[in-house]
Amino acid sequence: MQPHHNVSGAAADSLSSQDISTSEASTYYNIEANGARFPQEKVRGYAEVAYLTGRTKIVANEFPTALGIDDFLHRLEIALYAYGFNGDNAIAMVNLCRDEITVSLKVKIDQVFGSSFNTNGLGGVLTCGVTGVAAGLSHAPVSSGSGKERYVFFSFPHISIDARGEVGTISRPGRPGSSCACGALHQALIDIKSQGLSTSCKIPGVHEPLDPEFTILKQRLARRLRYDGVDDNAVANLNLVDITRVAERTIADDLDYLISHTVDPKKADYAVVTGVQIHNWGTRFDDESPNLEFVAPQSVYVVVNGEKTHLDLNAMPSLTPRQVRILAGKSEGGDARSRGADDVVCNSAGTSTLREIDPPYLYNSRDIRKRQKERVETYADLITEEGLSPDTTCPWPSWQSTLRNTKSVKEDESSRNNSAVHFDSKFSSVDELDELWTRLQSKYYGEPRPSNSDGESD
Repeated sequence: MQPHHNVSGAAADSLSSQDISTSEASTYYNIEANGARFPQEKVRGYAEVAYLTGRTKIVANEFPTALGIDDFLHRLEIALYAYGFNGDNAIAMVNLCRDEITVSLKVKIDQVFGSSFNTNGLGGVLTCGVTGVAAGLSHAPVSSGSGKERYVFFSFPHISIDARGEVGTISRPGRPGSSCACGALHQALIDIKSQGLSTSCKIPGVHEPLDPEFTILKQRLARRLRYDGVDDNAVANLNLVDITRVAERTIADDLDYLISHTVDPKKADYAVVTGVQIHNWGTRFDDESPNLEFVAPQSVYVVVNGEKTHLDLNAMPSLTPRQVRILAGKSEGGDARSRGADDVVCNSAGTSTLREIDPPYLYNSRDIRKRQKERVETYADLITEEGLSPDTTCPWPSWQSTLRNTKSVKEDESSRNNSAVHFDSKFSSVDELDELWTRLQSKYYGEPRPSNSDGESD
């Protein structure tokens, strides 16, 4: 692990404690570097670094290994390249939560490894099974020399920690108040606390027809907690950070198990990267706080020629802010000054280099909202200045009448009973299934098994 620094060395070195008068003490920021305190006008030279370091500390309090998302991908690319993995010869298998805000990580992965195969599920739960994983592996490039395939597996549940350190809260565009991330993990924790571990530990393969993914997520978490020796009293004290860590361990184990059933180490090399994606956004979507993304790697390893090697990304140096800006500009389809050179913050933050990202809302980014607000104010002034008399009523378009269906449509009542869910619910009451359910209950919960016709237990 790299040592933590208060401020950037280059910024701090330019400030001399000899230049500071003790009479200026009232103007000091609460920032120290190399044992010296500096007045406001001198602190401005590294205020950006100090701010980013403070934001990093908020995230690191919960996830000590967290790295800026750009820094994380750059380190990972270098590390995997040393073991023969790159965007030309490997396919990325990406497992994230279905939440649209996780797209920022997928986009970064795709910029390194090309279009990825996704196995996403609510909360990051893996429900694709061996068939889903095998489908993705069958799309991998094949080495013309060795005939080998290469895969890079990514798996990350996610969590939000806003600029003020509030865990779980996140502001989404066009939606008042705060939202939650991860909402699925948050609700799963609420249900497990209220229903208890035993009730939440469903028999494997059993789920709600209308809510399969969430049911599977919740029971996987509950069974993991029970396996870890956690009881209902301990569950009552768990928070969102705790359940996110449990989800990471659970999903990582599930991924390893699926890999063992789908990958032949004699025919393919592969890498596995697991951890937690962290959204460190401003408290309001369009406020002045930069939206930062972190990744806290938990397990990174490669299997090359059947030999497993664990990698420590935190032991690697981070790229400089200049390097990150250049690579970010190139990956976004422009030159080094296309987007991130001047108007987007990118600087050292102690153990990592951070760069602001725009949340993955193409229709509603913070910059777009600012420009819209500026246009509204400008046009409001121009209406008066130019003496315009706008018509504030807009007639319906004439073509809209051709779209309206004025006929009364009576719903076919029989169609309500034609769904697969309806068939499943009817089938679930069959005597044969009731007997099977009793046997499964006995296996997993230790209840007495029914006796057969000879009076003996099966």
